[in-house]
Amino acid sequence: MLKIENEFVEQLIEAEDPFPIIWKEMIEEIWRPLPDLEDYYSQEKEMMELEYFLVNTNEELYSQLLPKYCTGVVPDLEDELPVLFLDALSLREAILLGSKLSGRGYETQLDYSFSALPSVTERFKDKVGYGDLASKYRSTNIHELTGFSLEGTEKLIWSDFPDARMETSSAGKTVLQTMKPTYRELEEMVFEVLEQLDHGELTIRSDHGYVRHQGAYSFDMSGKDQGKVRDLLGGSRYCSEEEGSDIPKGMEHYVVSYDGYHMAKGRYVWPVSGKYKKLQHGGVSLLECMVPVINIKT
Repeated sequence: MLKIENEFVEQLIEAEDPFPIIWKEMIEEIWRPLPDLEDYYSQEKEMMELEYFLVNTNEELYSQLLPKYCTGVVPDLEDELPVLFLDALSLREAILLGSKLSGRGYETQLDYSFSALPSVTERFKDKVGYGDLASKYRSTNIHELTGFSLEGTEKLIWSDFPDARMETSSAGKTVLQTMKPTYRELEEMVFEVLEQLDHGELTIRSDHGYVRHQGAYSFDMSGKDQGKVRDLLGGSRYCSEEEGSDIPKGMEHYVVSYDGYHMAKGRYVWPVSGKYKKLQHGGVSLLECMVPVINIKT
C-alpha cells in the first residue's frame, strides 16, 4: 500500500503550483520501471491510492487547478519540432519508453504538460492549433503499427497508437494482458520512427492519457450515487452541458463542470448495461490530464 509521506503533504500545502510535486511523486515513488510488464502495470493500485488521497483532501485540484492548467498551458510546438504525437500515451508508457530509449543509447529527458478538457483528442488538437501546424509544416499520420514509410523530413507526425490498440482491448476482460503486447508494439513503432527520421532530435508528446476502470483501480460509489451520475454522463466520462442536465445535488464530489462540459472527477466508476470500455478518457484525473513529454536526442 502506498504510504503518503508527511513531507509530500507539507510540500503540497505550501506550493503555489502543486503539479511538479505530484509529478515527482508519480515518477519517483509509484511508476518504477520493472522487468515484468504485468508487475509494472500493477503499480496502478498505488497510483489509485495517491489519487484517492488527493481527490478527498485537495478538491480544488480537480475542480479548479487541473481545469485551469489544461486550459492555460499551451505548448509552443513550433519551438520543439519535430514532434511525434502518440494518441493516449500516458505516464505509464512514457516511463517505459524513456527507460528503453536510454538503454539503447538515446539521450532522453522526461517532462510533462497538460491535456485539454475534456481530455479527448479533438479538444487537444483545437487547443494547440494542430490543423494550422500540419498545413504549415511537413506532416504525416501513422495509421499502422508496422509497414509505414516516412520521407524522413517530417516535422509533425500523428500516430493513432496506442489509443487505436487500446480501443480494441478495453471492451474485454483481460485488459492487463492486452496492455502488455500493446506497449511492446508501440515501442517497436517508436524505434522505427526514429530510424526513418533524418533529424538528430525528436519530441514525443501525448494528447491525453486514460484511466483504468477495473474495480481494483477505481473509487467506490454508492449504488444511489452511481445511478445519478450514470443518468448524467451515461457510459462516458463527459458530456456537454447542453446534452446533460444540471449536476444533481450532492454529485459535485463526483463530477466537475467546466467550460460547457460535465466531466467525471478522479476515478469514480458507475456500471452501465452492455459492454463498456475499461480504459477511458474525457474526465478530470491525473493520468488523463498530466501528459508526458519525452525529449530525445539521437
